[in-house]
Amino acid sequence: MQFVDHVFILLLFVLQPIHGAFESRYYLERVKAGQPAERVRFYRQTALIEWIFFVLLIAAWVDFGRPIADLGFVMSAGPGFWSGVFLCIAMTGYLLYAWRTAKNAGTSDKARYADSFGDLIIYLPHTRRETHNFYAVSITAGIVEEVVYRGFVIWYLSQYMPVWGAVVVSSVAFGLGHSYQGASGALRTGLVGLAFGVLYVMTGSIWLPIIAHALLDLLQGAAIHEILSKDDDQLEAEPTSS
Repeated sequence: MQFVDHVFILLLFVLQPIHGAFESRYYLERVKAGQPAERVRFYRQTALIEWIFFVLLIAAWVDFGRPIADLGFVMSAGPGFWSGVFLCIAMTGYLLYAWRTAKNAGTSDKARYADSFGDLIIYLPHTRRETHNFYAVSITAGIVEEVVYRGFVIWYLSQYMPVWGAVVVSSVAFGLGHSYQGASGALRTGLVGLAFGVLYVMTGSIWLPIIAHALLDLLQGAAIHEILSKDDDQLEAEPTSS
């Protein structure tokens, strides 16, 4: 264990949640005061920060001479892996159903879905341009967040506790890392992180969690686009429609 490992954990467990909470409060107040949401900028900034952290983590990992397999980059073909494949297929089928339901929903149903998003709606894509950038963040999150929270954090915590305890604690950190979504959003994200952690340990590989995470965000983004979609010109004319 190196000093930089502890620094990474401090960033993930403490500084990131605090920064996210304050940043989201400022962002929400600004939008409610009539300022544009600037979602594209938010998506790009989020992706940039995640990739910088990822590059620093991998650079340190390689510099310390650690095997990349310790971050979960291994192939697996045992019963746990195939069970994970089945679960990913089932999840994808459900998400495709949800997307189709959103696509075929009437105006009143879409309005009801939109209302259910609450304040989180200011972070969700409303236009084609925003949706395309959201997709880029979805792929980034699938890769970076799984390697960081499942690969690195579980590896780190496993030095101090049983692996299933590491899965639970890493899921709490994952939820706190999404504190900008509010308490309910952080709880929901933490439970999703727990599912990805179980998938990681069950399959013994980071590949399926990466694929599952990216698909989850991509297909949810597609469904959200069907509910909130507006023409880019229309949104520019209504910058505070969120």
